[in-house]
Amino acid sequence: MKKSILKYTLIVLSTLLITSCSSDDDSLDTTKPEIQLISPKDDAHFHLGDEISIEAILKDNTALGSIKIDIHSAEDGHQHKTANISWEYNEEINISGNTKEFALSHKVQIPAEGITGGHYHLGLYVIDQAGNQTQQFIEIEVVNHDEDDDHDHDHDH
Repeated sequence: MKKSILKYTLIVLSTLLITSCSSDDDSLDTTKPEIQLISPKDDAHFHLGDEISIEAILKDNTALGSIKIDIHSAEDGHQHKTANISWEYNEEINISGNTKEFALSHKVQIPAEGITGGHYHLGLYVIDQAGNQTQQFIEIEVVNHDEDDDHDHDHDH
């Protein structure tokens, strides 16, 4: 009797596991979110102490999860002043609810001193609630007038 109950239990459990493991693939969200970057434009120029206004429209077919803003040096390590360092900025913003469209309006203050002017990558990473990710990068330039005044950038020696 115990063997037949055990056998019956195993059959029922196996059936339940097989039916629960077969998922409806149509319900899986595999669509990546979209980024429409409005500003700044690629190759935009800023000065030390300026504020960067980041404006973008973020869209997803189901629900947005978060946005990460990343700014880092795009230079190859060539620096004129060793006292200054390359600037980095990272910010993550969670998007709550089942939001399908989000208007990003974010301000980033460029330090007024102590950083190296030059080319920087500004990247946006958008992740939806299902974990799908889209990224977009542009290049911006941060101009340090002190470096321009102190050095002649003619490298044709």
